[in-house]
Amino acid sequence: MDLVPSRKELNRAKRCIERMRSATSYDEYDEAWSDFLSRIENVFSRIKVAAETHKKYPSFSSRTNHLRATDSLLVYLKQARNSVHHGIADTSKYVTGGFGINPVAPGGSVHIKSLTFDKNGNINIIAGSPIKVNVIPSSVEAIPCRNRGVTYNPPDSHLGKALKTKSPIDIAVLGIEFYESYLAEAENIFLKQ
Repeated sequence: MDLVPSRKELNRAKRCIERMRSATSYDEYDEAWSDFLSRIENVFSRIKVAAETHKKYPSFSSRTNHLRATDSLLVYLKQARNSVHHGIADTSKYVTGGFGINPVAPGGSVHIKSLTFDKNGNINIIAGSPIKVNVIPSSVEAIPCRNRGVTYNPPDSHLGKALKTKSPIDIAVLGIEFYESYLAEAENIFLKQ
């Protein structure tokens, strides 16, 4: 039995996460995210192809098959991959950052004497009262995807734990952890007999 193709896909999926982390544009990020979705699904598919004729495969795969149908994160990864693969719609969006100007003391007032932007987009603030400036960085978020009339929202939980993020990187890391464990279990059951 050959599980090397599954290991290759897992390693490629990991590289996709590194590409997302080092992307210098949303297009690069989104391309790496789309590639990740295909690669992570391939990990599961390659294990299935290699092991499905083995007598232990049905019991080995039953828990994972159930989770892939019920776990918010695993369902989303599968359906987002289908959406990307079939060219239906985007699975992420770029969220422009910004800044907030607030009084230092809650309930206080803000007085701005001057607020200007230079040609590079840098801001110059001359405050007439003490202020607190909060910078909100730009980000990328997973968005709902739709397949065959069903909408799949970004995951809100994984393996019984709540998720507080819509970051594709965070979602991808959890996907890697799950499928890496699944592959290790397959190697243990099918290759160490």
